[in-house]
Amino acid sequence: MTKALQNFPDRFLLVGCGNMAGAMLDRWLAAGLDPAQVAVVDPFAAPRAGIVQHATLGEWQAAGGSADWIMLGMKPQQLGDIAEILAPLATGQVHLLSILAGVSLVDLAARFPDAGAQVRILPNLAARVGAGVSAVATFGDADDAAIDALLGTLGKMVRLADDSTMDLVTAFTGSGPAFVFRLIESYAAAGERLGLSAEDSLALATATFGGATALLADSGEKPGVLIAQVASKGGTTQAGLDVLDSDGQLAALLTNVLRAARDRGRELADIARGEG
Repeated sequence: MTKALQNFPDRFLLVGCGNMAGAMLDRWLAAGLDPAQVAVVDPFAAPRAGIVQHATLGEWQAAGGSADWIMLGMKPQQLGDIAEILAPLATGQVHLLSILAGVSLVDLAARFPDAGAQVRILPNLAARVGAGVSAVATFGDADDAAIDALLGTLGKMVRLADDSTMDLVTAFTGSGPAFVFRLIESYAAAGERLGLSAEDSLALATATFGGATALLADSGEKPGVLIAQVASKGGTTQAGLDVLDSDGQLAALLTNVLRAARDRGRELADIARGEG
């Protein structure tokens, strides 16, 4: 891949570096970000060559730590304790990035009022391979070119005018890969129940979903157009579609899935504000 971040000049601090933040960091390092410019505060994060890791913010401060970009990647419930320590350090031109579910730009501005910009990012796990989707909304004097460079290495970036729909986006694209993985898992299990081996069924399911989404993205067509190209009246595909489309159950199920994830995001926001 191109080393898009090879000359990125600023220093990073990641507060929390679990699965999602870790996937973003690994992609940035692969894109040329200098590990010597990065510090991680997370006692449980997987070690990465060249990156200094600290167990606590106090330990990072004692080591003389400073950063131009601070990314919050811990659990939303930890925001209150973290902000109390971090807010005095997030001043001037420091960009405060957050991938915390349910924590709004208003919440971030209240917790970190002196930051140069508050940036709310909703990425997903496919960022690990540069095929993610990142929704972003900003407040303050954000460096849009730098944000484009950082998020562009993760995959597709969508700028939102504000973060009013971010709870839904969190459910839709942030949680979305897990829902797709579950669909693939269930599809493979169905193949196994009907006679395929477990290994063959999963391989075929993975390739089928991957090929279908790649075709959809490459063709520029709407899904219905491609469905019509596969299905013929009275054929095998149409027989299966008739089951999927029966009484609108699939659409209703997916709506309920997204609603549950969205509502949980709102609950997490209340908890982060100390209201839950």
